[in-house]
Amino acid sequence: MPTLTRIQADLITQAIEAVGSDKGGVGIMSKKSEMFAFKIANISFSAAIILKQEAIARGADFATPKDCILAKKACYNGVLLGTKSQLMEVARKCKNQPFGLKELANNIFSHLKKNTLSSKWSKPKIMGIVNVTPDSFFISSRKSSFEAIERIYSLLEKNIDMIDIGGASSRPGSDLIASDEEIMRLKGVVDEIYRQNLNKKAIFSIDTYNVETADFALSKGFSMLNDISGCQKSEMIKTAATHNASVALVHSKGTPKNMQELAFYKDLFVEIDAFFEQKIQELKAEGVREIVLDIGFGFAKKCEQNLDLIQNLEHFKHFGYPLLVGASRKNTLGLLTGRNIENRLAGTLAIHLLAAQNGANILRVHDENEHIDMLKIYEAMQTYRTKSDEDKM
Repeated sequence: MPTLTRIQADLITQAIEAVGSDKGGVGIMSKKSEMFAFKIANISFSAAIILKQEAIARGADFATPKDCILAKKACYNGVLLGTKSQLMEVARKCKNQPFGLKELANNIFSHLKKNTLSSKWSKPKIMGIVNVTPDSFFISSRKSSFEAIERIYSLLEKNIDMIDIGGASSRPGSDLIASDEEIMRLKGVVDEIYRQNLNKKAIFSIDTYNVETADFALSKGFSMLNDISGCQKSEMIKTAATHNASVALVHSKGTPKNMQELAFYKDLFVEIDAFFEQKIQELKAEGVREIVLDIGFGFAKKCEQNLDLIQNLEHFKHFGYPLLVGASRKNTLGLLTGRNIENRLAGTLAIHLLAAQNGANILRVHDENEHIDMLKIYEAMQTYRTKSDEDKM
């Protein structure tokens, strides 16, 4: 008698491969199993009707308000849903249509295109935090120069892939500091990394909004720039390019002092998309070759906005760059759990696990031991069903 076991959506391709299907057939069937849904805002009545017809004709659908058929409004919101293969056909048909459908089709194509990330991003990586500061929001993370060096060696012993080092707090409400003070805090740590060639063992990232500090660290073995101001200064982009550094492009608004006052968006995802598009162009124009996108969890974002970004993190995969999430012990977790900063580890692990499941390639963390264990479980679950099916055959 046949038996039935439901398969998780993201494991369908693995399950098809496990039963021994033809390689070509795996590709065809995988497209049929990939479901996508897109919220479409401000689409004209004429475009909505065409899109609805094209979607239904190909087995997909476009959900619209019940009064759309009455054409009382110029524009409507809707949800387009279907498999990857269905929506590819819908987009091809719409590419030759008027009323803004050509532009919409190109946008759909960008979301459906094959992931082009290299194999090194096949598993989430941990970015360990080292704060050489007296005022970071998490007291236990505040380190003197000597303590920071000890922590770096500890992270290296645990084979942490990336280490992010900062000399200035970026917590909401904090004041900016001058680069000379920042460099003074960092000098002993940076010199140790340079003298001991520690950059051969991990990627070192400099967490700064000051151009002079970035130049100092990048000239001493650091290979990544993490600028929480979103590379507002053109000189910062030029500095990264000069040192052939990769850039973690962080979405934010204003400065740490006033960022939470600017947490207002007409459309959160549209505005972040526009920010990334502009800054990616600027970075590429200066010759920056490696870019990581950081949604800026907690930076000019309210609690609900942070959750929306994590829940729909895959939206930003259409840019084709690795995604970084840093929610470690932040205020949103305190609002949700009622816990103070020292007791937000469980909340951090929960939000970072969801981020990994939804496409995060890098997790920026204070607590590497617990995250190492969490990712071991996550990676085991990614392959468990396939191995189980193979054992049964």
